[in-house]
Amino acid sequence: MLKKILKYSLSYKTINFFYKIYIKILLKLPKYDTSQIFWNQNTVDSPNDGFKNIDESLEHLSWRNNQYINSAQNMKFDNADKKIVLDYGCGPGNGLVNIIMNGKPRKIIAIDVSEKAIKLAKKRMLLHKIDVEFIKINEKERIESIKNDSVDVIKCDGVLHHIDDIDFTLKEFNRIIKKDGCINLMIYNKNSVWNYLHVGYELKIKRGLFTDFSDEEIFRMSTDGFRCPVSRCFTPDEFKKICKRNKFSSKLINISISKFEMSKISLIQEAITCKDLDQGKKDFLKRITLNRNGIPMYNQNVAGINSYFELRKI
Repeated sequence: MLKKILKYSLSYKTINFFYKIYIKILLKLPKYDTSQIFWNQNTVDSPNDGFKNIDESLEHLSWRNNQYINSAQNMKFDNADKKIVLDYGCGPGNGLVNIIMNGKPRKIIAIDVSEKAIKLAKKRMLLHKIDVEFIKINEKERIESIKNDSVDVIKCDGVLHHIDDIDFTLKEFNRIIKKDGCINLMIYNKNSVWNYLHVGYELKIKRGLFTDFSDEEIFRMSTDGFRCPVSRCFTPDEFKKICKRNKFSSKLINISISKFEMSKISLIQEAITCKDLDQGKKDFLKRITLNRNGIPMYNQNVAGINSYFELRKI
């Protein structure tokens, strides 16, 4: 509510001024040493005391899914029917509800580093009357309670880019997934409007909010909160190399763009003509085209922040 009041009652320059002060205050606060500590104290959008009923849970899920165009379809939530499925990084249970709305798995396992998230997800699953095995983990330790070659499907929606050691996690995936199993995951896409336009131009140059920070640092602070210690993005080719060295074949299923990114498209031409924007970013933005639905495309892929992959054992 406060953001809406500020947006319509204050000038752009005034809002920017207060944002700079706000950012300076946040940056003076103690840093989270690890991503795990951060997510133990912060969760994705969810009521602090959980959802009151199923309708409220489903309404929130619909809202969240719709923030990223075709996100639920791209995660292939319908491929877990009659299978043993693991939701890695379950958060407050959005993925779990997506899974149960698209099939009837034989068994559901949900794990997270956050006790707070697991508590919220447990309460949500009780509302939906779904039996789920919850496991609190340390992202840097082997998950002893899950046996080798025991899981048919792993869902990992927006988690890997927040993990310090992606290789360790993928090795765990390789250990627990069955030989013919599959992994569906979302990871932040570097070739995106978010990275090149919102981060590289709007936040750093147009608004001047992060002039002393690298693009990587600005990206980290712009996605999941200024104080989130780990938030990275990868081109499809970069992530495929990571998968290959961990003995997975990988296929880019699709990319989703956020409604937030769609609201920034009008800045593209302005950014291209900006003398302060480096040539590499200009070249990227010049190559963006709009498809018949008005979705920005780059190299025949959607130029959005969420890239979706399917992984299988090599």
